[in-house]
Amino acid sequence: MPKSCFALFVIVTGCLLFAGCGSDLERDARHDMQAEAQVINLQEGQFGKPVAINILLSDNPDLSEYLRYAAIHNHDLRAAFYEWQAALEKVPQAQALPDPKLSYTNYIEEVETRVGPQKNRYMLMQMLPWPTKITGKSDLALRQALVQQYVYETKKLALFYQVKKAYYEYYYLHKSIQVINENIQLLQSIDESLQTKYKTGSVDNHTLLQTQVELGKLEDHRESLQALQAVMASRLNAALGRSVGLPLPWPVVIEKAPRSLVEEEILASLLQDNPGLQAAREKIHAADAGVSLAHAEYFPDFGLGASVIETDRRTDMDPNDNGKDPVMLTLELSLPLWWNKYNAGMREAEARRNAAREELEAKTLMLSSDLQLAFYNYQDANRRQKFFQDTLIPKAEQALASAQTAFATGETSFTDLINAERNLLELRLMVERALVDNRIHLAELEKLAGRNLRLAADTDVATESD
Repeated sequence: MPKSCFALFVIVTGCLLFAGCGSDLERDARHDMQAEAQVINLQEGQFGKPVAINILLSDNPDLSEYLRYAAIHNHDLRAAFYEWQAALEKVPQAQALPDPKLSYTNYIEEVETRVGPQKNRYMLMQMLPWPTKITGKSDLALRQALVQQYVYETKKLALFYQVKKAYYEYYYLHKSIQVINENIQLLQSIDESLQTKYKTGSVDNHTLLQTQVELGKLEDHRESLQALQAVMASRLNAALGRSVGLPLPWPVVIEKAPRSLVEEEILASLLQDNPGLQAAREKIHAADAGVSLAHAEYFPDFGLGASVIETDRRTDMDPNDNGKDPVMLTLELSLPLWWNKYNAGMREAEARRNAAREELEAKTLMLSSDLQLAFYNYQDANRRQKFFQDTLIPKAEQALASAQTAFATGETSFTDLINAERNLLELRLMVERALVDNRIHLAELEKLAGRNLRLAADTDVATESD
């Protein structure tokens, strides 16, 4: 009996040697996942379960701190990471051999043989798929895991764009309130001057009321914008993965755009680095693995087994090999006869590969078109900002100063003064809007290119809120 058991163990060990081992591509994928787990602050806890370690925002966080916070706390991104992890854990399952089978047979009536009565039979069987079936399944699982990796990276870029857009809109709200406050102060000073002139009879009541109406309009606009702060903060909080009711300070900095961007270079980055396109390419590789796997179905699977029959010694005589347990080897072979099924499987795999190729082409064209539009919007916003800032605002400031002087001497009407003040207010808001639009479209370009395009480290500083 001990020799028989030893033979069984030898068979099992030999079968397990056929099991697939991790490839370099799989090791690289696991290294990438572990590196990303550190970026999003996931640490290994009990039983290897990842545990999220949260962080706190500082009192005056900048955009980079918001992005890091969102990467760690955003629930949708964390769900995508776990999907990636789950997909990668399918690879070793695909590489494994089927479970071996152990069977036991008891002879109710002992079979008498020359060397003694046979009592029990033990059999161990290991199925061995055609080699390309295991490699095909593991390659398919690995490629699908890489697709999930790029899906995760796509969601991360989309999250960063969402955070940047909410941050810039929050900044614009802050600057709008500041500009309106400055215009209110200007009108208040005009109102004080008119109050003095009204007492001396230099201006009529109609002019004084016009000033107060304009002042009331600006104060109402400011009140609406101030009430909007909680709404804009909730949008940023939602992207960060925080409770939407938590307060957020006004943004104090906004990064400058790169000094120059070349559309062809960004397009090259998109074609190479965009994770959406990389996911589409991995789908083609997965489809290739599916074709190989479908082709392998035409080939048989093998079964290798060993049997031991427990035999008692004869007592009536002592023949050679008395009581020796016979050991038998078994070889099984599946017969792939149903070629219609295998042909259909090949057609299905080929169709999936064609679909993956068409999906890549369609996505490439769509993303290239999106980049072209985003680049136009980026340049147009940059042009508008410079035109308003360098050309129109200086003229509007001169026009307002001239109107103030002319109104003080009675050479122009109060309506002309108010119109000049309105024009300057609108232009200052348009400058801030163009600046924010420029940064939002830059963030969109970064999402499409799959990398950071900010080359300049300088920042524009926003004044503290009143």
